[in-house]
Amino acid sequence: MMDKCALCGQIKELKQSHIIPKFVFDYIKRTGAIQNTRFRRPLDNPNIPYQDGDKQELLCGECEELFCAKEKLFAEQVFIPFQNNAIVKNLQYGPWLHYFITSVNWRNLYLDILDFERNGGIRPHALDALRAAEKKMREYLICRTENIAGIENHIFFADAIKKADSKITELGPHMFIRRSAFGYSYMCYNPDAYYVYSNLAGVIIATIIKKHPQEVWSNTRVKPNEGIITIPQSVKSPLIGELFDYMRDSHESTISDSQQQKLVERLKKDPQRLINSEFYKCFMLDAELKKRYIINPD
Repeated sequence: MMDKCALCGQIKELKQSHIIPKFVFDYIKRTGAIQNTRFRRPLDNPNIPYQDGDKQELLCGECEELFCAKEKLFAEQVFIPFQNNAIVKNLQYGPWLHYFITSVNWRNLYLDILDFERNGGIRPHALDALRAAEKKMREYLICRTENIAGIENHIFFADAIKKADSKITELGPHMFIRRSAFGYSYMCYNPDAYYVYSNLAGVIIATIIKKHPQEVWSNTRVKPNEGIITIPQSVKSPLIGELFDYMRDSHESTISDSQQQKLVERLKKDPQRLINSEFYKCFMLDAELKKRYIINPD
């Protein structure tokens, strides 16, 4: 369709743009428990199968191309090594990483602003702050500015969890974080703090628009030019509490009996596929986490 491109603002033919990059969903499907499945199940309604991640008629072809090269670099140098269990000890990056994080979270922010403008649910001063941030990020992405001054990008690798309290343990955090992909904007009030973040199957990328006074991110900051991300990382932020709240809400969404039976029948056809899958590995990590908590709850 011909319409205004959300990034460059020109009237052009718009493409079906992935909001979360396609390679993330390809990985989740490829490493699932069921062979040749074309479907994934959304966190908020697991009874409805989807063939792919969210796509919107958002960008023109030229703006899509701006993002493609950075997505390829991120997939090859960050995402695939992490999913292959290569612990990221010294991740050397160039300007592409900062650009990639901005591009993904800008897409989420842009769509969230449209939703807030239509349906409300946000305080006026917060909406003004999000609009200002979206403009800064957009101008950076089309190379009108060299950075997004006042806005920070971070990356956090959600590796195997060694210890968690009973509430988190029961939610199956490995299955939730490592086998899903999503992103959205989050506002914390009193005091104000604003974020956009995306979970890319365990690689969490966050854009902090306004910091909370007690915010602490260690070894996670991605600079606009180049740098090194080292391990261990640590985060203290309202955003982590929001992630756990979303995990809890998603845990309450259950698959119907009929859908469960269909999945069981498909799993029976290739049990070895299940045992070798990343799905099963995450299931076992959650089982081990529960076992450690029972043995040593403190």
